[in-house]
Amino acid sequence: MSEGAPGADFESFVLDTIEAFSRLARAKAGDLHSAQDAVQDAYLNMYRQWEKISARQESLTAYGRTVVHHAVIDQFRRNKRMVTVPMPVQEMPDTQSGIGVPEAAYEMVKEGIDELVARLPERQREVITLCVLQDLSPAVVAQRLQIKEESVKRYIKAAANNLKKSINESSEGVTA
Repeated sequence: MSEGAPGADFESFVLDTIEAFSRLARAKAGDLHSAQDAVQDAYLNMYRQWEKISARQESLTAYGRTVVHHAVIDQFRRNKRMVTVPMPVQEMPDTQSGIGVPEAAYEMVKEGIDELVARLPERQREVITLCVLQDLSPAVVAQRLQIKEESVKRYIKAAANNLKKSINESSEGVTA
């Protein structure tokens, strides 16, 4: 580990592997929330022993995949041990998203947003995905994409304008 910035190599490892590990956990767990928990557990376990495992000459990514696999299994075992009280279907409330919108409507809106973002030019789509959907700062995105932070901000502004135009065009098509 470098003495100037402790944990910097772990942070870069996380940034390099988060997408692959998330896909792996999602494929094994089948449930997004369990997969996210498993990935967090895996990174936490790796961070606790980072000096020891980073000193080895083995592939850290391969080791990380194994840790994620074991975290998914542990998550499954923990969930299986949970005692659940069955609730009659007619009494179950409509599920809502974190923002208070019914889950079915939220999924439709999310699908529409994904379609709009997919229509953006490649660089705008990358910046919007990283800044908005993954909640990264423009400085981090600039570093990751190897561009200036001002360029990231310009891409965000251009993407927002393009998204507004797309929304206006689609709403005019619906009312016409």
